[in-house]
Amino acid sequence: MLSEWLRNTAARTPDAIAVVEDEDTTTFDSLLRRSLALAMRFVEAGLLPQERVVLVCRKNTDAIVALFASLFAGAVYVPLHPRWPKERIEETIGQCSPRLVITEENEGLRITDRLRGVRLDASTSSAGTFSTLPRLDPAAPALILFTSGSTGRCKGVVLTHNAVAAFVRWSAEEFHITEADRIACPSPLGFDLSTFDIFNMALRGATCVILSENIVWMPRFLVQALRELHITCWYSVPSILSGMDQGGRLGEFSYPNLRLVLFAGEVFPAPGISSLQRSLPGVMLANLYGPTETNVVTWAYVPAGFDGTNPLPIGRACPYAKVMLDKSTGELLAGGDSLMIGYWNKRDETERVFRRIGDQLYYSTGDRVSVSEEGDLLFLGRMDRQIKRRGFRIELGEIERALARHEKVAEAAAVAVESFLVAFVSLRSGEILSAAEARDHCSQILPAYMLPDRVIIIDVLPRGGRGKIDYIALASLTGDLERGHKD
Repeated sequence: MLSEWLRNTAARTPDAIAVVEDEDTTTFDSLLRRSLALAMRFVEAGLLPQERVVLVCRKNTDAIVALFASLFAGAVYVPLHPRWPKERIEETIGQCSPRLVITEENEGLRITDRLRGVRLDASTSSAGTFSTLPRLDPAAPALILFTSGSTGRCKGVVLTHNAVAAFVRWSAEEFHITEADRIACPSPLGFDLSTFDIFNMALRGATCVILSENIVWMPRFLVQALRELHITCWYSVPSILSGMDQGGRLGEFSYPNLRLVLFAGEVFPAPGISSLQRSLPGVMLANLYGPTETNVVTWAYVPAGFDGTNPLPIGRACPYAKVMLDKSTGELLAGGDSLMIGYWNKRDETERVFRRIGDQLYYSTGDRVSVSEEGDLLFLGRMDRQIKRRGFRIELGEIERALARHEKVAEAAAVAVESFLVAFVSLRSGEILSAAEARDHCSQILPAYMLPDRVIIIDVLPRGGRGKIDYIALASLTGDLERGHKD
């Protein structure tokens, strides 16, 4: 059980620092005691094993206490971002029918019993003993992560204790996580990247360094935090790292404590990886791949002297994962110990994405891949971003990769509105590039039928709550531009 990791580590190193948040520090002993006390309060109030506890909280110390309290109480925690639109939060809460909903207030957490419609007292309980807390099978659900659905309605990915543990145990071993590490992961609780820092903290006794959401998209502040907070391990989406490298002047400083940088969640253009490596000499870089439904299933180290000429592979399967290529479509299928149970209360949709081959269950990732001569998997693009134009099939990701190869381009995104292809390009700090030059660059790489009808230079690509490019917003922006709107 994930919660038992915290109990074991607190017994081994009670006075070690578990969480750093601004000027405050929390020891493992304090984190355990607070979590267990709140768990007992939950149980005394009637919370039953496997009932859902929704956390509408920023990633902070109180939220981590509530997370472990939920696990100790045998519940399933469901993290939602408080900055989501109210309608989206309420709709998601309605989907998972939680017993408790925890929100933030100035004085701490507000805990509401949805069943009885009353607010619970979150203060420390003195009744009962820790032995009264339920013990579950590790195959039981531990959390539900809600992700965007193709229909526009969120869907909840149900992950067990075992599924999360498979990834965390491997990452702890492969990346040599110890109690000397200070891990920064700027991802919110509802993003699967957060399972790395929170549970490696619990398993290995590392320190989880919380970065304020106010600075997550402020590169210079992140670079400052990287230095001043003595970070040893960093894990984030590539766009955050690109921002730190370009706008944050990452390469102008030294980081004597930093030893490991991991990235996942979206494609990292090869020139950007090369630039990052030059900015962080001596730091190990690794690319982790996997959808929320499987967490990480493949990985690859960035080789020394990576020049960015060719894309970095997504690598090979993690020891706990099973991956295979559907040769008829080029789609990657992924399974193994980290695979989700399914989507919460969406049996039909779960059956559509699962595929059983022999005795192994696979998730259809929707990602197109190929296999290199060395046996590494190469990401080609999304199956659902493939369009047909003038009788030719076009993968929008291929247009993006072509634009990203330009030395002045930081990021690129392509969208198709009916048969009209538009590419959006953001430039590296201080660079100037015209739309005509960008299109001419594409013409040197792509056949004429794949060239975008229009290239738009944009300051920043719009992103969703998880930091990924928001293609729906770009498509909407395309419509506004065609109607002559300026904003």
